Amino acid sequence: MLHENNQAGILAANARFYKAFEKGDLSAMGMTWSKGNNVHCIHPGAGCISGYDIVMESWELTFGPELDLPLQIELQNVEVYIKGNLGFVTCLELVRTSGNNWGKQVATNVFEKVDGNWYICLHHASYIAS
Repeated sequence: MLHENNQAGILAANARFYKAFEKGDLSAMGMTWSKGNNVHCIHPGAGCISGYDIVMESWELTFGPELDLPLQIELQNVEVYIKGNLGFVTCLELVRTSGNNWGKQVATNVFEKVDGNWYICLHHASYIAS
């Protein structure tokens, strides 16, 4: 039962992350992330960004005026793995802009449980050529 509750919690946290991503909502994105220097983000084609403040700056740049918002993000092949207070989701992201442009990324989202809630602490997405 505890495993099922943790799996549901991680999937809910993952859904909040992608909802913020789709909307380009920096405030909501910030609430999905764990705080501190232990967070990392690797955007497609970029290096590793470390630390909460710098990760949030990277999302602010990502959500800039050149991004055709809102996005539609469809997740496929979603798998959840849990061990104690850490868990991760692997998935395929199909991202569509309002201009009908599609992109595919394989993603890994790592979550940590803090004070009973799941927060993302690592997002790694790699572009896949169609």
